[in-house]
Amino acid sequence: MILDESKQDTKLPAILNAAIRLFVENGVASTTIRDIAKAAKVAEGTLYRHYDSKEELARDILQTNLATFSDFLDRGARTKPNLAGRLEGIARAFAEAYEENQDVARFILFSHAAEMGRLPKSMRLPRHVVLDILKEAVAARELPASADLDLLQAMIIGACSRLLLAKAYGEVKGDLREKAPEMGRRLARLVEGR
Repeated sequence: MILDESKQDTKLPAILNAAIRLFVENGVASTTIRDIAKAAKVAEGTLYRHYDSKEELARDILQTNLATFSDFLDRGARTKPNLAGRLEGIARAFAEAYEENQDVARFILFSHAAEMGRLPKSMRLPRHVVLDILKEAVAARELPASADLDLLQAMIIGACSRLLLAKAYGEVKGDLREKAPEMGRRLARLVEGR
């Protein structure tokens, strides 16, 4: 969980961790402020000092972690100079993010669709990172200028997200980081039309 350093020594980390776990296990709608406070071992009033509602808490968790993931994704994609390498970096970033903190990854996967319309329009999302990588590939003539970049980014994000969902539901076994090179190769074939 990403947290401002000034809040590290408060009750907020326990609240956020409890909320994420409960939101993943039960969903936001079925989780109450009382449930979160009990799991975090704090009074309900403590929770209300930080957030007006569980929906505000859920939105803050999503925004903070989605923004952090977008930055992580961008750094991971830029470890290689070409499109194929960058696609492997994207696959690796998705895999690492999931394996390093499954509760946060699952929360983002399960809740982002309902909250997308409420996120700030200026917020840099994973789709923007992938679009930038694809635009650079067009500029470098790795992709044709006629390529439908919105379609390609949706296919890339969709494939990576579905892999995480498959892992969450037990359909894919093993550490996803070990599968990242193969995923990167398959994304390159998909994007390049091979």
